[in-house]
Amino acid sequence: MPECPMPRAIRCATLPLAALALSAAWPTLAKAQRAGGAPAAAADSAGARWDVTLARGKTREIDFTTSEGTWMSADPSADGASIYFDLLGHVYRVPAAGGAAVCLTQNSGVALNYQPRISPDGKTIAFISDRRGQHNLWIMNADGSNPRPVHSDLAITAAEPAWTPDGQFIVVRRGGRGGGGGGGAGLAMYHRDGGTGVSLVPGGSAPSVSADGRYLYYHVSMASVTDREALAGALQLRRFEFKTGEILDVTNGESVGAAAGRFSSGGAAMPEVSPNGQLVAFARQIPDGLLEFKGHKYGPRSSLWLRDLKTGAERLLMDPIDPMVTSGGGKTLGVLPRYKWAADGKSIVLAQGGKLRRVDATSGAVSTIAFTATVRRTISEMARREFRITDDAVKAQFVRWPAANVDGSLIAFQALGHVFVQR
Repeated sequence: MPECPMPRAIRCATLPLAALALSAAWPTLAKAQRAGGAPAAAADSAGARWDVTLARGKTREIDFTTSEGTWMSADPSADGASIYFDLLGHVYRVPAAGGAAVCLTQNSGVALNYQPRISPDGKTIAFISDRRGQHNLWIMNADGSNPRPVHSDLAITAAEPAWTPDGQFIVVRRGGRGGGGGGGAGLAMYHRDGGTGVSLVPGGSAPSVSADGRYLYYHVSMASVTDREALAGALQLRRFEFKTGEILDVTNGESVGAAAGRFSSGGAAMPEVSPNGQLVAFARQIPDGLLEFKGHKYGPRSSLWLRDLKTGAERLLMDPIDPMVTSGGGKTLGVLPRYKWAADGKSIVLAQGGKLRRVDATSGAVSTIAFTATVRRTISEMARREFRITDDAVKAQFVRWPAANVDGSLIAFQALGHVFVQR
C-alpha cells in the first residue's frame, strides 16, 4: 500500500385488538397491563446496579443563573398558573407571567430530564429521563417529588410524552436500541402505573391527543421523499382514531414522481391540536427563508402555522420559530422543542430565540415570558484516553478512484482526504 504524510385519504391501520377498542376500554387495558407485570424497574439480580446518576472520575461543578436557553420544551398547566420547561437536562416550573424558575429535578445527579408534560389535573408531570441507563418514560409529582419510572428498559427509548385527557395514559414515541425488548418502534401508549404498553401506530412522532380523547395527531416521515428534505414534503401530519384504528391524512404534497422538481406543500411537522379540536398547530419550513445570526445567514427558516381541521384552510401564525432539525439530534429529541396550547385555546406557549414566548392564536402577537433559572450541575470527567498523533508516514488502508496516465508511469488516487500521485 502507498505511504502518504387537505384531508385526502383514509386507511385502515393494522393494530392489536386492544388498541382498536381503546377509547371504549381504557380501564380494562389498565387492568390488563398491571396484571401483566409491574413497571420494568426490578433490581439487577446479578449484582449491584450501576448508578447512572452518580458523577464519575474527577468532577467539576457549574453554577450560574440564566435568562435564556436552547432547545427548551414548554408546557403550560391546565389552570394557566405555571409553565413547565426543560433546560440543560433539568425540568423547571415558572409562573405563567414569568419570574424565577424552580428546578424540580435537582436531586437526579448527572441524569438528563427533559420534555415535561403536566397531566390534565395538574398533579403529575410526565417526562423523559435516563436515570436507569436509557431514555425512558418517567412521572413525578407536580412539585418534583416522588419520581418513578413508568417503564425502564435498556432496549428501547421513549420521547415526546403526551397525556390522554383522563390522565391515565401517556403516549410516547418509542424507539429501539437492540436487545429485542420493549416492543416495536413508533407511537405507543402506557398506563401511568406501568406495564408493557400498547403499540398504536408504527413510525409516528410528536403525538398530540385531542381533548375529547377520540384522536391522536402525529407526523410521519415519507419514505417516498428519498432526500428526506422537509421542503420536499418529507414530513406530513396524520390523525389516528383510537376507537376504529383508522388513519387520516391531514396534510399531503411531496415533490416526488410526476411532481419531482416542483414545489411541495412544504410538509408539516410537530402537530398540537387545539383544546376545542378545531385547529391543529404545526411547523413548516419557508422556501428561500433565511435567518441571520452575527452576520451569518442560514436556512431554511421554520415557522408556526394553524390549520382549520374542518375546511383545510391554513394560515401563518408565527415566523420565525426555532429551526427544525430533521437529522442527527432530531432522531432523539424530535425535530423541534415541544410546545403546547394554553387550556383556553387563545394562545400557544413555545420556546423561540432562547426565550419562552406566548403567541396569540388570533392576532399572532408574540409576547415574551421572562424567566431566570439557576443551573447547578456536577460534570463527570470525560471518558477518553490521551494519545499522540505523530507526523510520521502512515499506511493508507482505503484507497479510491485510481487512474493511470497514458504510458502508465503515473497513477493518481484518493486517500486520507487528499489526492496523491505516485510513480
